[in-house]
Amino acid sequence: MEVNYYIENGVLMMNLDQEYGIEIASVHFIPQGDSAYSYWVNCANGEKYYVKLFDHQNDGQRTRVERLQFYLPLTWQMYHQGLFRNMTYPILNRDGGFKTTFNNVTVVLFNFIEGETLAEAYPFSKEMLENIGKSVAAIQLITPFIDRTTLLADTFDISFESDLEKCISMIESTITFNNPIKQTLRQVVLSKKEQIFALLHLVRKLQGISIAETKEKVLCHGDIWGGNLIRHKNELYFIDWESAILAPPEYNFVNYMGEEFDVFFSAYEKNIGESLTLNLDLLRFYAYRNHLRNLTNWLMNILHRNTEEVQNEKDLEKILYHCMNRWDSIEANVRAIDAILQKRT
Repeated sequence: MEVNYYIENGVLMMNLDQEYGIEIASVHFIPQGDSAYSYWVNCANGEKYYVKLFDHQNDGQRTRVERLQFYLPLTWQMYHQGLFRNMTYPILNRDGGFKTTFNNVTVVLFNFIEGETLAEAYPFSKEMLENIGKSVAAIQLITPFIDRTTLLADTFDISFESDLEKCISMIESTITFNNPIKQTLRQVVLSKKEQIFALLHLVRKLQGISIAETKEKVLCHGDIWGGNLIRHKNELYFIDWESAILAPPEYNFVNYMGEEFDVFFSAYEKNIGESLTLNLDLLRFYAYRNHLRNLTNWLMNILHRNTEEVQNEKDLEKILYHCMNRWDSIEANVRAIDAILQKRT
């Protein structure tokens, strides 16, 4: 989130002190992400923590709270059983719980990882791509050792389609909006309306193919992009496990379908210890679904959730430069991946 939640720092500090038994010296808002409000806190003893705060008045953030029951126990287990250490994990509160609720918000306290995120590091170096591929393989290999009952399995859900259709209908039926950002949104969405519905039709078709896939589902982080990677002292750390899921391995590759695929996938296969046969339709499903689901989320933010124009501006920017501008490259990327795989056979 680009704008701080309307809670006084003193109130947040007091509740964190009470619930976690930590003496906080200062709390600092971090303007990033759109699933929750982020903070880092300094304690009197020099320790640091990362905090996520979810607003119960925001329907999108309420949905994120529901997911806490799945990925917080997973990440706790992964770290404390030594299955995977380069990661964020929840800090238990005084009652031994993974989360805390007060003042109509839910908060989760995480370990703080020093270093720089790789959000602005693209294009990645060959060494970095190899490290990411190696780490993705390491995460997949611990699948047999996790408690699968605590984790969601991918059902190839596209339930966002209803909200997407409603948003487009609202944009169509509104003659004018009362601010420039929503006026621009209207122009952009209506200019892409036919393509959006064509892609939605394609995703429905690919969903059926994906459901029929019989591959074993493995542990996937679910959102491995530069913003969820931190580099510290030549080590790579994975943060924000909110999208962690049991899914076909293809789910891990959707963010690396461009020129970097060959290096990334080669490192992954080397460390997984076997050759993998990819279902290209699964890759297509995940690529298109992710974009349409993100589009829906940002449309819902602008039309229904956001209260600040700076957040609307940020979400419109994401629609334009992290979503719509990437649709036309998906098929070309899939063909390029197919060509790479054909050369290996």
